Amino acid sequence: MLANAIESYVETLGEREFDAPFIALLRLHNFTDIHFLHGAFEFGKDFIAKRVEEEGICQYVFQTKAGNIGLTAWNECRGQIDMLRTNALAHPNFDATLPRRAIFAITGQLIGGASLAAQEYKNHLQLLGEIEFLTWDKQSIIEMIASHPGSLCESSPDFLKVLGSTQASLNFQELEKYSRKWIREPANTELSLRDVLESAVLAHHCDQQGRCDLACYVALMIVRGAIATAHESGDLPEPTRVTSDAAIKIFRHYAMKIWDSVSTRFLSNDELVRSGRPAAGFVTYPVRCLTIVEILSLLALLELGSSPDLSKQIADYVARFVVANEGVSHPISDRWGISLALGALLLFKQDQRESARNLILSAVKWIADRYEGDNFGLAGSYATPEQEVAYLMGSPFEHIKITRRPESYIASQILDICAVVEESELYNSAMNEFLAVGLCLPVMEMSDTPAQYSAHVSGQSYEPNMPYEQCWLPSDGWKVAPHHKRGPSRYFVERAAGLWEQIALSCVVRDRHSVQSWRRLLVPSSQLS
Repeated sequence: MLANAIESYVETLGEREFDAPFIALLRLHNFTDIHFLHGAFEFGKDFIAKRVEEEGICQYVFQTKAGNIGLTAWNECRGQIDMLRTNALAHPNFDATLPRRAIFAITGQLIGGASLAAQEYKNHLQLLGEIEFLTWDKQSIIEMIASHPGSLCESSPDFLKVLGSTQASLNFQELEKYSRKWIREPANTELSLRDVLESAVLAHHCDQQGRCDLACYVALMIVRGAIATAHESGDLPEPTRVTSDAAIKIFRHYAMKIWDSVSTRFLSNDELVRSGRPAAGFVTYPVRCLTIVEILSLLALLELGSSPDLSKQIADYVARFVVANEGVSHPISDRWGISLALGALLLFKQDQRESARNLILSAVKWIADRYEGDNFGLAGSYATPEQEVAYLMGSPFEHIKITRRPESYIASQILDICAVVEESELYNSAMNEFLAVGLCLPVMEMSDTPAQYSAHVSGQSYEPNMPYEQCWLPSDGWKVAPHHKRGPSRYFVERAAGLWEQIALSCVVRDRHSVQSWRRLLVPSSQLS
């Protein structure tokens, strides 16, 4: 069954979709110094890597293609392969003095005359005494993934269970529960490489089931798992860095797929509502809005350094999207607070301050209305969909038995955003509304230990009603609550991996955030206090 599942995975992969798991696969098979080169200046090489062979260290060069390769496609690839074997231009780590081996890796098969042409090409190179040329086809890759010791042959039955889920049964909660297996004992950082293959297969399955959003979250879950596993190391070991980098590439691939599908859509007031199921729209519409904003905002923050134009383009879209779709400011439970927060953080970061203010003000009104009078409030960060619906719909209906919930983590996040950007009027407006309806403002404070990566474990301090200043009276320019003044300034995630990874962690463990990291994202380092 595993081999069949892996075969289906490999057969349906897109060319660039295979890039991230291919890196992990190479590392699992003892390749080192791996670099991804695909682009305008690759000179025929998608990847380069080194491996110790009997004759010593060899320099490997790889060209990857998706699907079956017939004779016509082979002839088109032949020019790239010739560059791969003859051209020494590639990357500063490419060592032209080492024995070189070329590998043509495809997710399909050589069909028709292509198989004979490749064999003839290999024999030709041997007669010339040139580099060794190999083809890794679908069966080779399936064997490497499914059967090789240390690869997916050691996956648990739960992996196959998740992999067998249909669209109706796939959900964030079950995937997150499974992904906790990827948080391993500190000595097992090498297993993170195997885990990234699992995550790639699961992400691809989610995408094939029409849940590209869940594919993005699976990638974030393996980032969480890899860094958590390395926590006691004090730094990120090389296998962890490979795993984390590969996982971020997986996230980017699927997030870009979402961006490509929405970048010109859902900017009129009812377009997104009409594209779903109208009968369930009161619940599903805000969730769809917030999912789009969360993933696109995280993508835009990821691209700040490498593709600033793309980051700004996404931010401009988000600014227009939140105006056209009021569902962004109507989170149906605390689970969606991070979605709202990321949208606001991106807009402030990209100088869309008016759009950010309007988004927050609209969300403040929504939250206050849900907690006013006899209303029950909204469900918590780990509520099931059924609980979310019960709190959202329950107030007018006597037959729905729930008790009032005074806590609003979304409100705490809103106040923290107002604080880090020093929006005094916005802070006062939000606080007045929250005080008027008697909200409690919960905050999860974390020590810099492995507890920060998981919910419901020791090593966390839950304050059910953080005593924020009742009006804008900050210390150090922005600190208006006790948790702004205590706790680690930088957690291990940010120190060892980066600010983006720290922020992304809140998309997996959705009841906590690092307000200091938000501050560093939005405020130039010269102005930090």
